Amino acid sequence: MSNFRHAFQQGFVLLLLALLTLGCAEKKEVIIFETPYGEMTAILYDETELHKENFLRLAKSGKYNDVLFHRVIENFMIQTGDLSTGASEKDADYRLDAEFMSARYFHEKGALAAARRGDETNPEKKSSGSQFYIVQGEKYNDEGLKLRAKRRQFLKLYPLFQRAIKTDRAVELTEKWAYHTNKYQEDTTYDFASAQEGLILNSQSALEKLFGPLDDPGYSDLQKEVYATIGGAPHLDGEYTVFGKVVEGLEVIDKVAAQATDDRDRPLEEIRLRVRVESIPASEYEDKYGKYIRK
Repeated sequence: MSNFRHAFQQGFVLLLLALLTLGCAEKKEVIIFETPYGEMTAILYDETELHKENFLRLAKSGKYNDVLFHRVIENFMIQTGDLSTGASEKDADYRLDAEFMSARYFHEKGALAAARRGDETNPEKKSSGSQFYIVQGEKYNDEGLKLRAKRRQFLKLYPLFQRAIKTDRAVELTEKWAYHTNKYQEDTTYDFASAQEGLILNSQSALEKLFGPLDDPGYSDLQKEVYATIGGAPHLDGEYTVFGKVVEGLEVIDKVAAQATDDRDRPLEEIRLRVRVESIPASEYEDKYGKYIRK
Protein backbone atom coordinates (compact mmCIF):
# COMPACT_ATOMS: atom_id res chain seq x y z
CA MET A 1 0.00 0.00 0.00
CA SER A 2 2.80 2.41 0.92
CA ASN A 3 4.49 1.77 -2.46
CA PHE A 4 1.21 2.52 -4.22
CA ARG A 5 0.77 5.74 -2.20
CA HIS A 6 4.35 6.79 -2.97
CA ALA A 7 3.92 6.11 -6.68
CA PHE A 8 0.62 8.04 -6.69
CA GLN A 9 2.23 11.01 -4.96
CA GLN A 10 5.13 11.00 -7.40
CA GLY A 11 2.73 10.85 -10.34
CA PHE A 12 0.65 13.70 -8.92
CA VAL A 13 3.74 15.88 -8.45
CA LEU A 14 4.91 15.18 -12.01
CA LEU A 15 1.46 16.00 -13.37
CA LEU A 16 1.37 19.22 -11.38
CA LEU A 17 4.81 20.22 -12.67
CA ALA A 18 3.72 19.43 -16.21
CA LEU A 19 0.61 21.58 -15.84
CA LEU A 20 2.65 24.43 -14.38
CA THR A 21 5.15 24.17 -17.21
CA LEU A 22 2.34 24.13 -19.75
CA GLY A 23 0.80 27.17 -18.12
CA CYS A 24 4.09 29.06 -18.37
CA ALA A 25 4.45 28.08 -22.01
CA GLU A 26 1.03 29.52 -22.75
CA LYS A 27 2.02 32.99 -21.59
CA LYS A 28 3.25 35.83 -23.80
CA GLU A 29 4.95 39.04 -22.65
CA VAL A 30 3.92 42.56 -23.55
CA ILE A 31 5.60 45.87 -22.73
CA ILE A 32 3.81 48.68 -20.91
CA PHE A 33 5.24 52.19 -21.29
CA GLU A 34 4.08 54.59 -18.59
CA THR A 35 4.34 58.31 -19.42
CA PRO A 36 2.82 61.50 -17.94
CA TYR A 37 0.44 61.46 -20.93
CA GLY A 38 -0.86 57.92 -20.56
CA GLU A 39 0.21 54.34 -21.19
CA MET A 40 1.25 52.52 -24.34
CA THR A 41 1.26 48.76 -24.86
CA ALA A 42 3.88 47.26 -27.17
CA ILE A 43 4.80 43.83 -28.48
CA LEU A 44 8.30 42.64 -29.36
CA TYR A 45 9.01 40.50 -32.42
CA ASP A 46 10.38 36.99 -31.91
CA GLU A 47 12.26 37.25 -35.22
CA THR A 48 14.48 40.07 -33.92
CA GLU A 49 15.75 37.83 -31.16
CA LEU A 50 18.82 39.81 -30.07
CA HIS A 51 16.89 43.03 -29.65
CA LYS A 52 13.95 41.37 -27.95
CA GLU A 53 16.06 39.56 -25.36
CA ASN A 54 18.14 42.66 -24.68
CA PHE A 55 15.08 44.88 -24.24
CA LEU A 56 13.35 42.44 -21.91
CA ARG A 57 16.49 42.10 -19.79
CA LEU A 58 16.80 45.87 -19.36
CA ALA A 59 13.08 46.34 -18.73
CA LYS A 60 12.81 43.56 -16.16
CA SER A 61 15.86 44.83 -14.29
CA GLY A 62 14.33 48.31 -14.01
CA LYS A 63 17.07 49.97 -16.07
CA TYR A 64 14.54 51.89 -18.14
CA ASN A 65 12.65 53.34 -15.21
CA ASP A 66 12.76 57.14 -15.03
CA VAL A 67 14.80 57.62 -18.20
CA LEU A 68 13.99 60.74 -20.23
CA PHE A 69 12.53 61.20 -23.65
CA HIS A 70 15.65 63.14 -24.62
CA ARG A 71 14.94 63.72 -28.33
CA VAL A 72 11.49 64.55 -29.64
CA ILE A 73 10.67 65.62 -33.21
CA GLU A 74 7.01 66.10 -34.08
CA ASN A 75 5.82 64.19 -37.17
CA PHE A 76 8.94 62.02 -36.92
CA MET A 77 9.71 60.15 -33.69
CA ILE A 78 10.22 60.25 -29.91
CA GLN A 79 13.51 58.86 -28.58
CA THR A 80 14.43 57.54 -25.14
CA GLY A 81 16.42 54.77 -23.45
CA ASP A 82 19.59 56.67 -22.53
CA LEU A 83 20.26 54.94 -19.22
CA SER A 84 22.39 57.85 -17.98
CA THR A 85 19.24 60.01 -17.83
CA GLY A 86 17.68 57.59 -15.33
CA ALA A 87 19.11 55.85 -12.29
CA SER A 88 22.26 54.60 -14.05
CA GLU A 89 25.44 56.66 -14.12
CA LYS A 90 26.14 55.89 -17.78
CA ASP A 91 24.44 54.64 -20.91
CA ALA A 92 24.86 51.09 -22.24
CA ASP A 93 28.41 50.58 -23.51
CA TYR A 94 27.68 47.80 -26.03
CA ARG A 95 25.98 47.43 -29.40
CA LEU A 96 23.75 44.83 -31.03
CA ASP A 97 24.06 43.38 -34.52
CA ALA A 98 21.44 44.74 -36.92
CA GLU A 99 18.37 42.56 -37.49
CA PHE A 100 16.66 44.10 -40.52
CA MET A 101 13.32 42.63 -41.62
CA SER A 102 12.06 45.61 -43.63
CA ALA A 103 9.68 43.61 -45.83
CA ARG A 104 7.63 42.66 -42.76
CA TYR A 105 8.48 45.10 -39.98
CA PHE A 106 9.10 48.66 -41.07
CA HIS A 107 8.85 52.24 -39.78
CA GLU A 108 5.08 52.62 -39.60
CA LYS A 109 3.53 54.72 -36.86
CA GLY A 110 4.11 53.01 -33.51
CA ALA A 111 7.20 51.10 -34.67
CA LEU A 112 9.71 50.43 -31.91
CA ALA A 113 13.23 50.72 -33.33
CA ALA A 114 16.80 50.82 -32.05
CA ALA A 115 18.81 54.03 -32.22
CA ARG A 116 22.41 53.84 -33.40
CA ARG A 117 25.51 55.79 -34.35
CA GLY A 118 25.88 57.08 -37.91
CA ASP A 119 27.26 55.06 -40.80
CA GLU A 120 30.60 56.86 -40.88
CA THR A 121 31.60 55.34 -37.54
CA ASN A 122 29.17 52.42 -37.67
CA PRO A 123 29.06 51.00 -41.22
CA GLU A 124 27.52 47.75 -39.99
CA LYS A 125 24.55 49.75 -38.64
CA LYS A 126 24.80 48.11 -35.21
CA SER A 127 22.17 49.19 -32.69
CA SER A 128 22.62 51.01 -29.42
CA GLY A 129 22.53 48.69 -26.44
CA SER A 130 19.67 50.60 -24.83
CA GLN A 131 18.44 53.65 -26.75
CA PHE A 132 15.33 53.30 -28.89
CA TYR A 133 12.69 55.42 -30.55
CA ILE A 134 8.99 55.16 -31.29
CA VAL A 135 7.84 56.37 -34.70
CA GLN A 136 5.14 58.99 -35.15
CA GLY A 137 5.84 60.00 -38.75
CA GLU A 138 3.47 61.25 -41.40
CA LYS A 139 1.25 59.81 -44.14
CA TYR A 140 2.68 59.54 -47.66
CA ASN A 141 1.14 59.03 -51.07
CA ASP A 142 3.11 57.55 -53.99
CA GLU A 143 4.78 60.87 -54.80
CA GLY A 144 5.71 61.37 -51.16
CA LEU A 145 7.23 57.89 -51.02
CA LYS A 146 9.35 58.65 -54.07
CA LEU A 147 10.79 61.64 -52.25
CA ARG A 148 11.37 59.53 -49.13
CA ALA A 149 13.10 56.86 -51.22
CA LYS A 150 15.37 59.56 -52.62
CA ARG A 151 16.16 60.72 -49.09
CA ARG A 152 16.83 57.14 -47.99
CA GLN A 153 19.18 56.64 -50.93
CA PHE A 154 21.07 59.82 -50.06
CA LEU A 155 21.46 58.67 -46.45
CA LYS A 156 22.80 55.33 -47.69
CA LEU A 157 25.25 56.80 -50.21
CA TYR A 158 26.56 59.76 -48.20
CA PRO A 159 28.75 57.83 -45.70
CA LEU A 160 30.07 55.63 -48.51
CA PHE A 161 30.96 58.73 -50.51
CA GLN A 162 32.81 60.15 -47.51
CA ARG A 163 34.71 56.89 -47.10
CA ALA A 164 35.57 56.87 -50.81
CA ILE A 165 37.04 60.38 -50.98
CA LYS A 166 39.32 59.59 -48.03
CA THR A 167 41.06 56.98 -50.17
CA ASP A 168 43.11 57.26 -53.37
CA ARG A 169 40.60 55.12 -55.30
CA ALA A 170 38.08 57.89 -56.01
CA VAL A 171 40.10 60.81 -57.37
CA GLU A 172 37.27 62.09 -59.57
CA LEU A 173 34.79 62.13 -56.70
CA THR A 174 37.33 63.87 -54.49
CA GLU A 175 37.83 66.59 -57.12
CA LYS A 176 34.09 67.13 -57.52
CA TRP A 177 33.62 67.40 -53.78
CA ALA A 178 36.46 69.90 -53.54
CA TYR A 179 34.93 71.96 -56.37
CA HIS A 180 31.59 72.41 -54.56
CA THR A 181 33.27 72.98 -51.20
CA ASN A 182 35.47 75.72 -52.64
CA LYS A 183 32.52 77.40 -54.35
CA TYR A 184 30.67 77.56 -51.03
CA GLN A 185 33.73 78.93 -49.24
CA GLU A 186 33.99 81.66 -51.88
CA ASP A 187 30.28 82.47 -51.85
CA THR A 188 28.14 81.47 -48.86
CA THR A 189 24.97 82.08 -50.88
CA TYR A 190 25.91 79.07 -53.03
CA ASP A 191 23.33 76.30 -52.51
CA PHE A 192 25.81 73.76 -51.20
CA ALA A 193 23.10 71.45 -49.81
CA SER A 194 21.46 70.95 -53.21
CA ALA A 195 24.84 70.61 -54.92
CA GLN A 196 25.91 68.03 -52.36
CA GLU A 197 22.72 66.00 -52.76
CA GLY A 198 23.02 65.97 -56.53
CA LEU A 199 26.68 64.98 -56.40
CA ILE A 200 26.05 62.13 -53.96
CA LEU A 201 23.06 60.69 -55.84
CA ASN A 202 24.82 60.97 -59.21
CA SER A 203 27.86 59.13 -57.83
CA GLN A 204 26.02 55.83 -57.28
CA SER A 205 27.65 53.97 -60.18
CA ALA A 206 31.11 55.06 -59.07
CA LEU A 207 30.38 54.01 -55.51
CA GLU A 208 29.05 50.63 -56.66
CA LYS A 209 32.46 49.88 -58.19
CA LEU A 210 33.91 50.24 -54.71
CA PHE A 211 31.16 48.87 -52.47
CA GLY A 212 28.91 46.66 -54.62
CA PRO A 213 25.21 47.04 -55.59
CA LEU A 214 23.47 50.02 -53.97
CA ASP A 215 20.04 50.14 -55.61
CA ASP A 216 17.20 51.32 -53.41
CA PRO A 217 14.62 48.52 -52.91
CA GLY A 218 11.62 50.83 -53.23
CA TYR A 219 8.41 50.08 -51.31
CA SER A 220 6.19 47.00 -51.40
CA ASP A 221 2.43 47.21 -51.88
CA LEU A 222 2.03 46.54 -48.14
CA GLN A 223 4.38 49.39 -47.25
CA LYS A 224 2.61 51.75 -49.65
CA GLU A 225 -0.76 50.91 -48.11
CA VAL A 226 0.44 51.30 -44.52
CA TYR A 227 2.34 54.53 -45.15
CA ALA A 228 -0.70 56.00 -46.94
CA THR A 229 -3.21 55.06 -44.22
CA ILE A 230 -1.27 54.88 -40.94
CA GLY A 231 1.87 56.84 -41.75
CA GLY A 232 5.41 56.52 -40.56
CA ALA A 233 9.03 57.32 -41.47
CA PRO A 234 9.73 55.26 -44.61
CA HIS A 235 13.18 56.70 -45.30
CA LEU A 236 14.50 54.82 -42.23
CA ASP A 237 13.58 51.36 -43.55
CA GLY A 238 16.60 49.11 -43.90
CA GLU A 239 18.75 51.56 -41.95
CA TYR A 240 17.60 50.92 -38.35
CA THR A 241 16.35 47.73 -36.72
CA VAL A 242 12.60 47.65 -36.03
CA PHE A 243 12.03 45.13 -33.23
CA GLY A 244 8.53 45.83 -31.94
CA LYS A 245 5.39 47.93 -32.21
CA VAL A 246 3.11 50.00 -30.01
CA VAL A 247 -0.28 48.33 -30.45
CA GLU A 248 -2.33 50.32 -27.93
CA GLY A 249 -2.04 53.97 -26.95
CA LEU A 250 -0.84 55.47 -30.23
CA GLU A 251 -2.35 58.79 -29.17
CA VAL A 252 0.27 59.00 -26.40
CA ILE A 253 2.97 59.21 -29.07
CA ASP A 254 1.22 62.28 -30.50
CA LYS A 255 1.01 63.92 -27.08
CA VAL A 256 4.69 63.41 -26.32
CA ALA A 257 5.71 64.52 -29.82
CA ALA A 258 3.69 67.73 -29.46
CA GLN A 259 5.71 69.00 -26.48
CA ALA A 260 7.88 72.08 -26.88
CA THR A 261 11.60 71.41 -27.40
CA ASP A 262 14.86 73.36 -27.55
CA ASP A 263 17.18 73.69 -30.55
CA ARG A 264 18.59 70.22 -29.80
CA ASP A 265 15.10 68.63 -29.92
CA ARG A 266 15.16 68.05 -26.16
CA PRO A 267 11.80 68.67 -24.42
CA LEU A 268 11.78 71.89 -22.37
CA GLU A 269 10.01 70.06 -19.56
CA GLU A 270 11.26 66.63 -18.50
CA ILE A 271 9.21 63.69 -19.76
CA ARG A 272 10.18 60.54 -17.90
CA LEU A 273 9.36 56.96 -18.77
CA ARG A 274 8.68 53.85 -16.74
CA VAL A 275 8.62 50.40 -18.33
CA ARG A 276 7.10 47.18 -17.06
CA VAL A 277 6.68 43.71 -18.56
CA GLU A 278 3.37 41.90 -18.22
CA SER A 279 2.53 38.27 -19.03
CA ILE A 280 -0.83 37.45 -20.57
CA PRO A 281 -2.35 34.17 -21.83
CA ALA A 282 -1.11 33.24 -25.29
CA SER A 283 -4.69 32.96 -26.54
CA GLU A 284 -5.44 36.52 -25.43
CA TYR A 285 -2.20 37.71 -27.00
CA GLU A 286 -3.11 36.06 -30.29
CA ASP A 287 -6.63 37.51 -30.28
CA LYS A 288 -5.47 41.05 -29.54
CA TYR A 289 -2.12 41.32 -31.28
CA GLY A 290 -1.73 38.38 -33.66
CA LYS A 291 -2.62 40.59 -36.63
CA TYR A 292 0.58 42.60 -36.06
CA ILE A 293 2.80 39.55 -36.53
CA ARG A 294 3.35 39.48 -40.28
CA LYS A 295 4.28 36.29 -42.08
